[in-house]
Amino acid sequence: MTMKTILKVFSGAVLLSSAILLVNACKKSNTSSPSSSDNGNAANMSANGATADNAYDDAFNIAVQTGYDKGVTSMLEQKQSGKTTLGFNTTGYGYCATVTVKPSSGTTAPFPDTLIVDFGNGCTSADNIARSGSITYIFSGHLIVPQTTISATFNNYTVNGYKLNGTYAIKNTSTSLTSPSFTTTVTGGNIVFPNDTSYSFSGTKTVSVTSSDNNLLDASSLVFSITGNYSISSSYGANLAATVTSPLERKATCHYVDKGVVAFKYTSPSISVNGTLDYGNGTCDNSALVTIGSFTATITIP
Repeated sequence: MTMKTILKVFSGAVLLSSAILLVNACKKSNTSSPSSSDNGNAANMSANGATADNAYDDAFNIAVQTGYDKGVTSMLEQKQSGKTTLGFNTTGYGYCATVTVKPSSGTTAPFPDTLIVDFGNGCTSADNIARSGSITYIFSGHLIVPQTTISATFNNYTVNGYKLNGTYAIKNTSTSLTSPSFTTTVTGGNIVFPNDTSYSFSGTKTVSVTSSDNNLLDASSLVFSITGNYSISSSYGANLAATVTSPLERKATCHYVDKGVVAFKYTSPSISVNGTLDYGNGTCDNSALVTIGSFTATITIP
């Protein structure tokens, strides 16, 4: 073989190797860069996470409403007087449930108390929230008293068609009665969507409470500022971890978060992307803006 032939063979081998490297580099680039469908899946998962988070927050809303109702104080007074069957209907308070207190055996002490908030086969509250089933709360003390703990369990409970399972815990972490704050924790959570798709859910958040009219005794005037994190995962290997980066705001008069930003990381067997969920400027609505790089989408939260 002549030197000229050897050079031709060597040059061809280099070109072939370069081509292979270029193809491999392109393949790696394609698998690491999210496609429009990847971004769409991430946006959809962020919507599912926000929906689940909002559904579990409803257990906090009910605890606040029940804890603030004058009927609860009345029931505790009845309990101390020796009555064994205590309860009231909440229709006049804006939500349709029957609340009963299960007295502690052998004692007339006001706490701990088991409160069962029962929506029966289903009813719709004055603010158009449909609920069914019941939630059992165990109060260690009055909701507004620092260090009070509340545990909630769900019995075939649904809110707007979403069925909740797991344990929901609330702790009053206030340092004074004039600056209420709470931590909420979901453990062993599982939410079943109306289409029967289910997701595992967990989260821990801090809720600070103010009032729009400086009257903390009026539940309807309360404004909640929320920080913390939550995660949601599917049976097909998709996960989303979310952290509040700008405090979320929710008013007692609005069922939805109306302000604040959540940063999230979405992972699936084939891709990982980061994004944000922006709830807007304080207008009460059920929409939020998802941003993933240059991709944006408006999602609706039931």
